[in-house]
Amino acid sequence: MVATKENQKSTAMDYLSAPRSEGLVVSLLSLLGFTAPENGRLPAGVKYDTIVALHDVFCISESYEIRTMVSERIAELQAGRKSEQKARISASPESIMNAVKSGKLSLDELKKAIADMG
Repeated sequence: MVATKENQKSTAMDYLSAPRSEGLVVSLLSLLGFTAPENGRLPAGVKYDTIVALHDVFCISESYEIRTMVSERIAELQAGRKSEQKARISASPESIMNAVKSGKLSLDELKKAIADMG
């Protein structure tokens, strides 16, 4: 939940939510070997631990191809969304190239940004 009061806790998990009807979270966790008992809840903290584990695995150099596959798929999905917002770009060359490939950043915008840096 996003904090709306000074003493309220917030988590980033709200931004990683998906409609239950799609079954994405349960499906992903099932692929990774975690299931809830019938009519039960997933194990405590398993969603958070999944994000931590994915982060840790994606940080190692051996996962480059998987990271590329995932980022390309995210770019495809994002390209299909109707949004007026510009994509935020992290400081990696792969993310910049993916933004250009997906049309979130035009080649002219990239050239201008590079020229402005000099």
